[in-house]
Amino acid sequence: MNFPLRNVLSKPDLTGRMEKREICLSTYDIMYDTRTVIKLQVLADFVADFSPSQMTDAEQEFQQVLSRVNANTWTLYTDGASNVNGTGLGLVLKSPQGDLIAESICCDFKATNNEAEYEALIMGLTIAKDMNIKNIDVNYDSLLIVNHIKGPYEAKDPKMVANLDITKRLTNHFNNFSIQQVPRESNVQADALAVLGYVSKGLDLNNIPVVHIIKPVMKRLVLES
Repeated sequence: MNFPLRNVLSKPDLTGRMEKREICLSTYDIMYDTRTVIKLQVLADFVADFSPSQMTDAEQEFQQVLSRVNANTWTLYTDGASNVNGTGLGLVLKSPQGDLIAESICCDFKATNNEAEYEALIMGLTIAKDMNIKNIDVNYDSLLIVNHIKGPYEAKDPKMVANLDITKRLTNHFNNFSIQQVPRESNVQADALAVLGYVSKGLDLNNIPVVHIIKPVMKRLVLES
């Protein structure tokens, strides 16, 4: 029965209290809606009360999209070092899965520290471009170079201007490029590779193994005795 009140008011055989109620209610302009409207409203209220909010759903969707972008982003750490002994470059390229590509490069030319810093960055970006990497995030401890690229500092030395131009042209090969200055302690691997680069000048270090010692000598002697 969709309209029980209308059926009561329209029945001709009303008696007693029902008749009195019919007379009283008939003075009002009563509108009748189908029960389906009520059912839909109840369903809408239920969804609003018990479903996750739209903001929560939107935030989750945004995080999923962001994670997919980050999943394709490589991270580059570079550093350059130069002194009277020579010039060395170090770079560490980290894949989205956490794999590392490390390079220690010895330069057969003299360069200032700033020039070496640019050489390291340009070498790292060139390797990334040749690997067809599309998204890259550069962590660098040189505040000067980072601000050259971002814009707050203006490159004035002709060599710095030329290096900056090469760097910017390289960044155009990436769909997403970002660079930020990080503390030196966050760039120790690239720094160590850069130092290795210039101290290895004239030496054949290709066949020198890296030995990992887990415990100091005193603890090793105790275990062996």
